[in-house]
Amino acid sequence: MNNLFNYIFYRVFKAYQKKDSNPEIYASGVLTLMQFLVLIDLMFTLQLFYDFEIPSKFVFIPILILLIGINWLKYERNFDFKMLDARWVAEDNTQRRRRGWLIVMSLISLILFPILIGVLKHNLGIL
Repeated sequence: MNNLFNYIFYRVFKAYQKKDSNPEIYASGVLTLMQFLVLIDLMFTLQLFYDFEIPSKFVFIPILILLIGINWLKYERNFDFKMLDARWVAEDNTQRRRRGWLIVMSLISLILFPILIGVLKHNLGIL
């Protein structure tokens, strides 16, 4: 799991490196967003099988702040990017392109899954 998070951070960092002077903020933000959306999606998936009330949005704020803090400590505070660059700098372009699309598609699907569940359950009454 750690390698997956490191790779996502690395790819987003490399994408924003050319556009901004602080790409680690964007990379950490995207990684935190993906981690938070995985937790939200797991909760919605569990709610399909076990009927329980979704907690208030104020419950999620400390969780999000905790994820931001953990990612800041790991990736922004005294982080050596050269370690990740040495590991994936020689990655094949075809593999890099495929994995980049996987990251984008996973982000899109993580965003759309709770929306789809909400529409199917509350608007259409299917679930």
